[in-house]
Amino acid sequence: MKKLICTLVAFFMFAAMSCAVFAKSGDLGVDAGHTMPDFTVSMTDGSTVTLSEILKEKKLVVLNVFATWCGPCEVEFPEFEKVYQAHNDELEIISVSGDPDDTMEMVAKYKADHSLSFPMGLAGDALDFLKVTGYPTTVFIDHDGKVGYIRVGAFVEEGDFEKKVNTFLSDDYNGEPLASDIASSSSLYMILILIPVAFLLLVIGRWLLFRKAGETGWHSIIPLLSTYKEYVISWSGMAGLLAILYQLGTVALAIITGRLHANWMIICTGLLGLGCLVFRLVESIKLAKAFGKGAGAGVLLAIFQNIGRFILGVSKAQYRKK
Repeated sequence: MKKLICTLVAFFMFAAMSCAVFAKSGDLGVDAGHTMPDFTVSMTDGSTVTLSEILKEKKLVVLNVFATWCGPCEVEFPEFEKVYQAHNDELEIISVSGDPDDTMEMVAKYKADHSLSFPMGLAGDALDFLKVTGYPTTVFIDHDGKVGYIRVGAFVEEGDFEKKVNTFLSDDYNGEPLASDIASSSSLYMILILIPVAFLLLVIGRWLLFRKAGETGWHSIIPLLSTYKEYVISWSGMAGLLAILYQLGTVALAIITGRLHANWMIICTGLLGLGCLVFRLVESIKLAKAFGKGAGAGVLLAIFQNIGRFILGVSKAQYRKK
């Protein structure tokens, strides 16, 4: 057992180090403190804007890459508009859609619907040097044409965007770049790495569960069959199967409605997620009781599903067949 635990710890440490390597190598195409490549992009009013030309008049240019379907983008735009109205004599915000499926007409409608006055348009090929890993991505370019700050993800805290802008517009600004916020990119790699880890734990744990219940262990490598077989062995009921259906429904909704209004997607996904949580909690408590554990263990099992099943699988407890 100790050897098994040590192996798992080593595996997780390797995964964490891999995440750090991926995060470091996740190059956006520009670096803070370096000169921003000049670019020209098309706007909804039919005009074009060129970075070098704007910097002749403005102290700060904020390049924002968004998508019309992006929910977090909607969250930060009201503050963008507020700050732009207060500082448009020194500040220029250029917001362009990086989604190739967005058209100029869609961006124009988006701008009108959200009452935004700063220039908006399409990124097109002009920003191919920017390796956008998520929407929104925002790049601050100072009066010397250098990248002063990079944010991957939305400005969700009230006043955060204004604070950053004031830093670059201040007479005390000395040209030193701010530390970039690209945590969301690192989180993505963490998720991609932890998914196979979680699946591995699930397979091992359930294989041991089936063996201890006197069943063949091959069910564990087929996710839905594995889940169904586990329910049949441990208890008779539909909550676990409904939890799986709710989970699949949430994924399907995200794929089907990915282009719909963000608020509707959030509401529908939230309702499906709530239903999944309820049924998952019921299923986990029943499974814990099948192992002679209490409701508290069931709640923990609902939270830490794959790891919890792994622990149950390697424990000495046996199924109590119904």
